[in-house]
This record gives sequence, structure tokens and C-alpha cells, in this order.
Amino acid sequence: MKIKTNNKSVVTYKKAPLFLRAFGLDKESRQDAKDKSIVEFLGYKNCSPDGILDAKDGTKARFLSVHSTDLYSLDSDTRAKYLDAFTTFNRVYAPDYKIVVLSTRTDTTDQQLYWQHKKNQLRKPKNKYDQMRLKLINENLFQAVALSRDTENYADVKFYFQIFGENRKDILTNTRNAYFADAQGQGLLGLKPLNYDSTVKVLFRENNLNSK
Repeated sequence: MKIKTNNKSVVTYKKAPLFLRAFGLDKESRQDAKDKSIVEFLGYKNCSPDGILDAKDGTKARFLSVHSTDLYSLDSDTRAKYLDAFTTFNRVYAPDYKIVVLSTRTDTTDQQLYWQHKKNQLRKPKNKYDQMRLKLINENLFQAVALSRDTENYADVKFYFQIFGENRKDILTNTRNAYFADAQGQGLLGLKPLNYDSTVKVLFRENNLNSK
């Protein structure tokens, strides 16, 4: 739109919603054709502070985090309880929902920097004690590097349920229904709604699977 000030015309552009700018869709406060195609790809046009997404068709969606548990590390009785809890949830929760599984490489950057700093402080061991410390530091540094590289065995896996609703009231009702369904299975799924920041991160990872 144009605003006239002191006989001069100033052209201003409305900024894209914060949700879109989180994905870099606010170049010079305008969306070009490429930006619009990305928005179409995402399927959402906005997100509330409490993580409720506005879909292009006017409906709502929301992510609920699921308590991540390595079932293979549990004993058979405990594993059976988790499986029963998931079965109970599906029996009680009637609306449609989607299971989202995201895995990322374990990030040990901070640990690597810490041990590298310690190693730099002991470049020239003065005694046997320093030599022992340096050996331990090298071992810890090696483990940190190996852990970040072993993507197959040390992947950080997170689970989410994405629920849907016709409007905000509907999505809030379905959120409560999901809590109720989880409670019938002793609350083992540990469902928690994601806020705005966490929702943006999940969408980014879901649509950029090669990112770290």
C-alpha cells in the first residue's frame, strides 16, 4: 500500500507472518514466487504461540510429543505395558491422527570442544599424573567424535502424534481427548503439546530430512 507524507509517496509492504519468516520466507519483507511455492509445500500458513497450526484449507493441526523410550532396552514385562498403552490409546482416541518419527545425528559438538580445550592445556605433560590425564582426555575426545559419526547406532529418535481439528475449539477438544486416551494406558505415552518454537523445529526437520 502507498502512504503519502509531505507530498511524497512512501511504499511499505506488510511483513510476512512470523511463522513464515522462521523458514526464511521474508526476503525484503515480500514473498516472491519461490517463497509462495514453499508455503504451498508446507501446507500451513501460520502457527499460534501454543503450537496450533493453521492449514491452508482453514482447518487446524497440532503436534503432541510422545515420551521416547528404547523398547528393546526394556524387560519383556515393561515393554508389554508400553505396547498395551499404545493399543489402549488407539481404542479410546477416535479422531484421525498421524505418527511422525524424526531421527537426527547425536550432536557432541560441545563435548568435543570441551575435551579439545582440555587437551590443548596439556600439550606438554610435566609428570606421570599429567600423562595419565592426557590419555584420559584423548579417550574421551575419541569417544565424542566416534559417537557423532556413528549415525546408525546412536541416532536421536523422537516421536510425535499430529492431531487435527476443524477449528481451534475442535483441536483443543481433541487435545483433551488425547490426554484422556493416554491416561487410560497409565499415561505411559507422556503426551505433551509443542509450543511455537518446537513446532517450527519439527516442521523444519520433517521437510528438510537431510538437515542435522
